[in-house]
Amino acid sequence: MARRKKIEKKPFEQLTITDNYMFQTVMHNPERVKPLLEMILCKKIKKIVFVELEKTQETGYKSRGIRCDVYIEDDENTVYDVEMQASKKRHLGKRFRYYQSAIDVGIVTKGESVGKLKNSYIIFITTYDPFGKGWYVYPFETVCIWDLDVVINDAASWYILNTTGTKDADGHEVSSEIKEMLAYMNGGEPESQYAKMLDEAVQNVKQSEERRLEYMSINANVADEREVGNYSAYVKSVRDATVTDDILVAVLKIEPQTINNIRFVIRQHPDWDDDDVAEEVLDMEDAALL
Repeated sequence: MARRKKIEKKPFEQLTITDNYMFQTVMHNPERVKPLLEMILCKKIKKIVFVELEKTQETGYKSRGIRCDVYIEDDENTVYDVEMQASKKRHLGKRFRYYQSAIDVGIVTKGESVGKLKNSYIIFITTYDPFGKGWYVYPFETVCIWDLDVVINDAASWYILNTTGTKDADGHEVSSEIKEMLAYMNGGEPESQYAKMLDEAVQNVKQSEERRLEYMSINANVADEREVGNYSAYVKSVRDATVTDDILVAVLKIEPQTINNIRFVIRQHPDWDDDDVAEEVLDMEDAALL
C-alpha cells in the first residue's frame, strides 16, 4: 500500500471554479447564482433576497454543525444550498440527509409547526461520477418504492451535477447550457454565455490582490484534517487497547471493520504514526464505497 501524500494548499494562481474558495467567491453574486439555479431546476426565480457563504447551520447536537458553501433564499419561501464536491466524499447520501436536517432545524425552532418548513433544494456539484452511469444530472426526491408515481411531497429535492458527465438519462435530456457549464467546470473552454460569465469572474478574482491575501489566510482542507484527527484518535485507542473489540466499538462508536482496517494498516506499516495510519484507513474506506 502506497503511503498517502500530505495534501498541500493549492497555489492561488491555479484555482479553478471547482475549488471551494473560488466557487464561493464567484457564486456570492446573485447575478451568477440565480441563472445557475434556474437552469438546474428549470424554473424562474423572481428574486434572490439572501446569499451567504459558508453559512453555519447548527444541528442541535453539541458535536458539530455544518457549513453550507453557498446558502440562498428567494422571495418565494424557498431555500437553496449549493455545494462544490471537488473530491470523493464518503457517505454522499448521508451528507445530503445531514445537510437537509440542519437546514430544517435552522428554519423551524422548538415548538413551532413543521408547516413553517420552506421548500428546499440541495445541489451537490461533483467532479467525479458517484454512480458510474455517466449522467450529467442525478435528481432525487422522496417517492414510494412500490409505486414511483406516489410522491410524499416533503418539499425537499436533492440534485447531483456530475462535471464528468457524458450523456443524458434515457428520456431526461438536460439543457445544452448545463452540459457546457459542466464541461467548463471539468477543465474545458467556456462555450456558453453562462460559462463565459463564470470564467470572466474567475479571472477577475485571480487579478485581485485582496482576494489572494484572503485566500492565503484560509486554512486548507480544514474538514479533511478534522476527520483525519478523529481517526487518528481511533488509531491510538486501538494501539493502546487492553479491552475487547466489542468494548472499543461501543466506546468509540465506530464500525468493527474500521478496527480491522486500523490493525491491518498498522501490521503493514509498523513505523507509521497515528495520522498516517488514519489517512490510509480513510482511503481504504473511501475505496470500499466506490
